[in-house]
Amino acid sequence: MKIYIFHASAGHGHQRVAEVIEKVFHMRGLSADEVKVEDSLHSTSPFFRWIYPESYYRMVRDHPALWGWFYETFDLPGVYKMIRPFRESINQLEGGRLLKRMRREKPEHILCTHFFTAELFSRAKLKGKIKATVTTVITDFYPHAFWVHPGTDYYWVMNEESETELRRRGVPKEKIRVGGIPVDPAFKPTGRKKELLKKWGFKEDRFTVLFSSGSFGLGPTDKALAELEHYADRVQCFVVCGNNRHLKSRLDKEHFSFPVQVFGFVDFMADLMEASDLMVAKSGGSSTVESLAKDLPMVVFHPIPGQELRNAQFLKSHNASFFMEHPEQIKNILKAIFENPDLIKDKHKMIREIAKPNAADDLVTFILEEERK
Repeated sequence: MKIYIFHASAGHGHQRVAEVIEKVFHMRGLSADEVKVEDSLHSTSPFFRWIYPESYYRMVRDHPALWGWFYETFDLPGVYKMIRPFRESINQLEGGRLLKRMRREKPEHILCTHFFTAELFSRAKLKGKIKATVTTVITDFYPHAFWVHPGTDYYWVMNEESETELRRRGVPKEKIRVGGIPVDPAFKPTGRKKELLKKWGFKEDRFTVLFSSGSFGLGPTDKALAELEHYADRVQCFVVCGNNRHLKSRLDKEHFSFPVQVFGFVDFMADLMEASDLMVAKSGGSSTVESLAKDLPMVVFHPIPGQELRNAQFLKSHNASFFMEHPEQIKNILKAIFENPDLIKDKHKMIREIAKPNAADDLVTFILEEERK
């Protein structure tokens, strides 16, 4: 058996989901020769490999409103119908070398956690160029037009709302599997909160807030931390700066009147979530499902227009998170939690209703069962 899992390094979430799927396959006993994860951009031209993630990063960092406009406009059926031939031509040109290799290697199954390869391989499957089963793992709560292609064998989606949206776009029900966005098994609750707080010198009787800036290091972290001085006797904070070295350097020099631990890019986010009572973060797909799996309520801050805003709208519709537009609002959120403990209990209840912590296991089970048919 040979299974390929393709992502694209435009945002860390697509890669993280791909690696989680690979990990669970290995946990099931499949070898590295049988299951491989690959960044699809590594097979493209040097310019495309640079401009694809760089343009996305620059847009969401410097012009988020413009990014949101493009995202929503390109999702309109009439607009997407016009740009689709151009996208397909670019993808075929840049993905040509990768497609040739897959035709040569003949994997039984191809999973795509990014729409670049979802389009490339589903089109190839439709034209009979490959025989592999093509499964698209949609890494956001609601599908965009970029994800939907007629040659796709299966779509693995987060929730029933995602299924409804795909069916509205003409995808047959039998092609859709509602199983959740795959999340690392490490994000299941472990009951080690006390142990982890002690590890970082934090106290059990303080309210622990985790600030996560995502891989790009974006967010209101420093200003929100300043607001928490109002509760200096009650709070303690973990701060993950991601790849934002300037933010980490700036916070390392700050002196807070409450306990604060500052990190750069970490590979122990599951432990930090386990130790925390609340997380302030953007509503990216993988970060959001990780917090749901950990049963950790989020404060969603000013989501980037586009996929993050849609994810936030899902959380809001289920009353599963707190929301703030400005950093100073964190103070009022904590005030409400401290004055009414049932408030956060209600969030936990709603989280448990929508979380799918076994999504990766269920996806791997589905793929293996398909291969046995």
